[in-house]
Amino acid sequence: MSPLTAYHSLLLSNLSTVQTIESGLSNITWFLPGRFEDAELASEGLYALLGLVSNYHDQILHSHIPRELSLPPHPFIDHTVGRISPLLPAESEHTRYTRYWTKRSTTYKRAGKALSTIGYLELVVEMIAKKKGGDRFRWRVVLFIELIKTFLRLTILKITKRPVLSSPTPQREIDPSSLPSEILSSSSSSDEDQSTSKIKAAPLTQLLTPYAPLKDHLYPMIDNLPESHKTHPLNLIKELKGKEYISEIIWSSVGLMHVLLLMRSSRQSNASAYKPLSLPTLSRSYIPYLSTLRLLLLARVLRPSHKTSNLGMTHNSSQDRKLLARAFLTGPMWLGFTRPKVLGLTRLVEKIPIVGLVGDLVEGYLPLVDDYFYCELLFQS
Repeated sequence: MSPLTAYHSLLLSNLSTVQTIESGLSNITWFLPGRFEDAELASEGLYALLGLVSNYHDQILHSHIPRELSLPPHPFIDHTVGRISPLLPAESEHTRYTRYWTKRSTTYKRAGKALSTIGYLELVVEMIAKKKGGDRFRWRVVLFIELIKTFLRLTILKITKRPVLSSPTPQREIDPSSLPSEILSSSSSSDEDQSTSKIKAAPLTQLLTPYAPLKDHLYPMIDNLPESHKTHPLNLIKELKGKEYISEIIWSSVGLMHVLLLMRSSRQSNASAYKPLSLPTLSRSYIPYLSTLRLLLLARVLRPSHKTSNLGMTHNSSQDRKLLARAFLTGPMWLGFTRPKVLGLTRLVEKIPIVGLVGDLVEGYLPLVDDYFYCELLFQS
């Protein structure tokens, strides 16, 4: 048995323990900042490691969980006897859409995984760059990261011709520790293919054409229908047209444009002589802040409404939250309005027993939002 196979077997046989360890370590990362020297770096390093490991565990679980367990028991297949309802919840529209593109396009799959990985690592990389090379080197690293992220998002946009979701890969939607050990098959993928072929050989009904519009009386049971009888993943969010592409291009490259504007403001003649490349100094400039907000407001006007698409409306809501967070957690607005209000509230809460721990926790994160570009983006996600 290879070490990789042994690790898979160990994970599948100890899901509850692994989930408990992941949750415990994740909770610890929230309490580390401000507790000791370099606590922020240790906290973000642990967070990044947990994120990468959790993503790998999700891939293992997906490959070992039979897909038919999200369906009602099939009357003609023996192994479903003994249950009267689906063991797993139906996949969300986000999971169906992203999994469709992940299987259809290798380029999309690689770009999506790269974006997810960068999302976990970007803050800890920025911290290391600032610690080792100072602010100037930090901004060069951040610029390089934003160039890569912009390229990956535009690549996904070119492939799908649809909005680039904030999470381009399928996300965990079930609690692994709640899965019965007997349903996790550690056998090869050929066994799963044979099981799937049985489902296809004995369909739930012969009258449903794959991806055909459903009759009204079937909508109440839509979550219990096989994938081929649901709305096609490509119809979950409509294709972009004309000026709608401009909106998505702005959202895909807004981070890069913001970094370029911040670096440009540090070279102006009226720039501060004291730490001109530090984020608190650059955040006092109105030009990068207002220019970014104007671009995002323009993108909001040009974007599609998605009135008939739940996934599209969720995507638009996510963009609105990011726009609101960028307006209040960056630039002069953060330094002159939001930060003093948050600090005053935390000082007030700290006087209350037990609840004061929350205020102390929030106050420990304020220096991170002040000093690190990607910490601002973390609170916008």
